[in-house]
Amino acid sequence: MTLSPAQRQRYDRNLRALGEEAQARLLASRVLVVGAGGLGSPVLLYLAAAGVGAIGISDPDPLELTNLQRQVVHGTPDLGAAKAESARARLAALNPDVAVTVHPRVTPENAAGLLAGWDAVVDATDTFDAKYLIGDTCAATGTPHVWGTLVGLAFQVSVFWTRPPAPLPAVTLRDLHPAPPATGATPTSLDVGVLGAVCGQAGSVMAAEAIKVLTGIGAPLVGRVLVGDAAAARWDVLSFAGPVREEI
Repeated sequence: MTLSPAQRQRYDRNLRALGEEAQARLLASRVLVVGAGGLGSPVLLYLAAAGVGAIGISDPDPLELTNLQRQVVHGTPDLGAAKAESARARLAALNPDVAVTVHPRVTPENAAGLLAGWDAVVDATDTFDAKYLIGDTCAATGTPHVWGTLVGLAFQVSVFWTRPPAPLPAVTLRDLHPAPPATGATPTSLDVGVLGAVCGQAGSVMAAEAIKVLTGIGAPLVGRVLVGDAAAARWDVLSFAGPVREEI
C-alpha cells in the first residue's frame, strides 16, 4: 500500500514509531469493538486515530447522561442515541480514512457469524455473560481477543489467542478466569462507581495491545495480564500461562 501525502502527514508520528509497513497493516486491518462505553470509548478513538482501516462497533444501548462522565467518544448532543451510532459519527469526523460499521448486539445466536472475519475483536463490554460469550467464540475461531475489565479504580487487560505466532502460548479467557463469578459475588460500577480516567488508562492499553497484534510489533499481553490499581498508582504484569504462572 502506498500512502498518500495526506496520510504521511496524518500518521507521521506512527511512521516514526512503527514504520511504514506497520502503518500499511493498520490501514488494511479490520477490528470489531464490542461495547462503546467507558472502555470502548478510548479504544475506538485511538484505533481510529491510528488509522485502523475498518472498525465495527456493537453497542445498541442508548446514551444516558450518567454515561458522559467516562464515555468520552460521545457528547451531550448524542443523548438518547444508540451508542454505536454516536460513536460512528465521532470516528468519521476524527478520521475519514476509517470505514466504520454498526453491528447488532452480540448474542449466543449471532456470535459465531458476527465475530468472524475480523483481524481482532476487542471486548469492551461490562457483563460476564457477554465477556464469556465473546471469549469462547474467539477461542473457537482463533481470532485475537483483546480483553479488559474494570470497576472502581482497578482494571485488568489481557490478550487471548488460540492460534498465536510462535513463541506466544495459546490462551483463552478461561485460562485466566475459568468461569464467571456467581451473581452478586463481585461489585459492579453501580455498587462502587468507576473513575472515568481509569477507563482511559485501561482502554488506552487495550488499544495499544490491538495495534501490537495487528502490526506484529512488540510483545502483546498473551499469557500475561496487566493488573492496574489507580488508587495505589501501581501496575503489575503477571504471567498465567507458560513456564511461569503467578497468582492473580
